[in-house]
Parts: sequence; C-alpha cells; structure tokens
Amino acid sequence: MAKVQKSLFEYCRTPAVSFRCTIDLTRLFLAPKDRKEFESRFEKFQHVTNNKKIKIFKDKLIYDSEQLIPTKKDRRPPVLFVLGNPATHSIERGMFFTSEGKNGKEHRFWKNILPKAGIGDLCFEGLLEDERNIKRRNALLELDYQSPYRIGLCVFISFPSNASRDFKNESGDCSGIQGIKRLFGSKAFNELVKHERRRVMTVIREFVTRDGGVFTFQSDAWNELRSEKDSGYSISEAKAKKLKGTVAEMPEIRLFGIPPTRLSGPAGETLKKFLDKISRHNVMAAS
Repeated sequence: MAKVQKSLFEYCRTPAVSFRCTIDLTRLFLAPKDRKEFESRFEKFQHVTNNKKIKIFKDKLIYDSEQLIPTKKDRRPPVLFVLGNPATHSIERGMFFTSEGKNGKEHRFWKNILPKAGIGDLCFEGLLEDERNIKRRNALLELDYQSPYRIGLCVFISFPSNASRDFKNESGDCSGIQGIKRLFGSKAFNELVKHERRRVMTVIREFVTRDGGVFTFQSDAWNELRSEKDSGYSISEAKAKKLKGTVAEMPEIRLFGIPPTRLSGPAGETLKKFLDKISRHNVMAAS
C-alpha cells in the first residue's frame, strides 16, 4: 500500500548533517493556475541551480536540507544558531557554509564571525574544502572543540538555493530566502513558514536548555521565533545589538537577533556580546 502523506510538509532525519523534506504540492497550491505558475518558475530554478536532488515526483516536491545537532552532551550550555536557508553546494558537500567564492575558500562564518565571537578553533583555513568539512563536521558532532558552548546549527527555511546572486530572469533574483519567496509565491511561502516554524521549535525544545540560547541570523527566523512582547526585526536594531528576548511559548529560553552573515563584522561583534551575556548570567545563577 502506498504511503499517504499526512501533512503538507514532512521531514525525516538522516545521518550526519542532512534531512529529507517532502512538500505536498496539491495541498500547497489549491488553484491549478498557481501550481502551473510555480512549476514554470521551478523549471528555471532547477536549470540554474543544477540540483538534481530537488525533484517533483507524483505531486510531491522532494529535497534534502541540512541540520547539525550533536547527540552527545557535556556540561557546556547549548547554543543553537538558526540560519536562513541552506546553500545548494553546502548540502552537496555535507557541511554548513562549506566554502565561499569560486576558489572554495573558507567561509566568513568560520573564518571571521565565530572567531570574532571567541570561537576560533572551528576555522580550518589552509586545508582543502573536503578536508575542512570532514574535520569540522566531526568536531561539532563529537564536541571536540574549545568553545565554552555546545553548538547546534539549523536553518529556518529548509529549501535550498544558490548562495550567490546568480539566478536572474523576469522574476528577479532567486538566491537566498528572497529567491525562495519568489519561487513559491508569497501565499505559499507564508504557508510553508508555519510548518518550518514547528520544525525549528521542535529542535529548540530538544536541544536548548535554560542556560543556553537561540541565535537567529535572519529576519524571518527572528520574527517567527520571538515572543509576542519582543519587537519585530530591524537590521539597524540587530546591528546595534538590541534584538534580544525569549522564544515564543518558551519564556525560559533566551532569543538573540544577530545581523546576517554577509555583515561579518557586526555579526561577530553582536554574537560575542550575547554569548558573553549568557556566560555572565550563568555565573551569577551559579553563585
């Protein structure tokens, strides 16, 4: 008997740093016109990204995404970094922020942002890209690094896209989350966000404890995860280190808004300030 999809959006975890997602297009696009327009945009999207792992099969959109949550535990407080959406080439190579630029250089997230925040031993500049990925993936999963925090990584929007602005047509740029919004259309995208939010909230409940925190690097992630009493996203507020609050439905879990990774300087500085805030809070709580 064929498996019946119970939800518009479903996902299942796979080993290491990936998970498989399925979107029921018959539930996402109720009007035939909307479905046809999506498939036209999707054909162009696939042509440029050349991601053969994204496919439509029997009304189901199937793709791989990324998530790295260590199952090992130690005494360090857990911090969850919630990014925007995955880059296609990072999923292909099995590691967040696998590289940057045409020459496969170390990504600014590992090279600039984390070291500026006091997490310096996850940068492996000088190694080949595949070597960096293996070494960093193993370090994160085995908790084999010197940071005072236990680090988890996830994305807010699971659908992948190209990292650079290399998909231009009459619909505009189709990289990053803005590109995903254009691909699905605003109505369908907003519906998907409801399901993505539930997925990320599950990760927070399972991984983050009251001595840790959640750090968002993207506006939708902040807006959807914040409590009602916290202010909406503003990049100026994020750069000024003023986006802080608690996770919706979990007042014991602290939430922090970090500038996007493209702003590596402000992102690193803001991350450091809020990580230090967690450390000071934990020291005071223990005294």
